[in-house]
Amino acid sequence: MLITADYFRLNEILKQMVEANAITSQEREELLHKSGLIKLEDNRWKEPEGAILTMDYDSNKQRT
Repeated sequence: MLITADYFRLNEILKQMVEANAITSQEREELLHKSGLIKLEDNRWKEPEGAILTMDYDSNKQRT
């Protein structure tokens, strides 16, 4: 199980991958979901333990 800091690290790595055109923004969100997070709305995710995380991300910086 991941801790809160791990989710933020994962998000940073995935954002870098999107910016490098290695994955799409949609794939980033799918990977965050697979890690155990539940998407609530733009930039807001819920951990399995119930904490709400806000992860800034500009979805306009995605691969086309």
